[in-house]
Amino acid sequence: MSLIKTSQGPIWAEQHGDGPPLLLLHADGSSGLEFEPICEELGQDFRVMCLDFPGCGRSPRRAFSPAYYKENAKAARDLLDHWSPSRPSWIIGNGGGAITALWLALLKPDQVAGVVADSFDEFYDAASNEELQAEPSKELQAFWLRMNGEDWPLVIEELQRVFANFAEQERSVFDWRLEEVGCPVLLTGSRRDPIIPEAGKRKLAVVEQLKRGQLLLYPEGDHPTMWSQRERFWPDALAFIASHQSTNP
Repeated sequence: MSLIKTSQGPIWAEQHGDGPPLLLLHADGSSGLEFEPICEELGQDFRVMCLDFPGCGRSPRRAFSPAYYKENAKAARDLLDHWSPSRPSWIIGNGGGAITALWLALLKPDQVAGVVADSFDEFYDAASNEELQAEPSKELQAFWLRMNGEDWPLVIEELQRVFANFAEQERSVFDWRLEEVGCPVLLTGSRRDPIIPEAGKRKLAVVEQLKRGQLLLYPEGDHPTMWSQRERFWPDALAFIASHQSTNP
């Protein structure tokens, strides 16, 4: 593991295994530690790369701008330039990591073989932002502590400002550019996602904007689907990747 210089400041990153490059992007409020339960397994078939977004996890703290997701994608782009400059990478992300993955496909299409984007929404509305401002449970506080360290409230406060800005402006987190994404994309989620109202309907609105998008909704599961439906999500995600690797080696 090491700190890697990027255009967005230094970020913490690490690699596992050998094989086709696979970049894992963590959710908002989380860090690369989120993928510890799966990295060793994935590393048997892939060169797995994990990072902590600028200002998150073990990366140095910084203020978040309204272009938070785009800036995260720029940092991820710079990491791929450093570690995988000659071979396009598959990207798997959930929540804010999924949004960042699609931004990465917009900013550097030749660097992205495809995306698996789990449990995210294109819009933040006033109701969802109020929920994010509510007092977090002890379990959630413990999760944020593990992912970010003792100063986790600073990270969450910065995120809440970003979310409030999106909600106030009623703007797409993709700046209305999803139709430009050209790589294969698998969207996943749970119909019963407690964080995203009408998750199925909202995911359908996203996939209809994508040139090569597919949608996989699980009838059960919490947020994110990646972990609440772990026994189903990861085989489905890897099958999607394998199907495109076989046609585009």
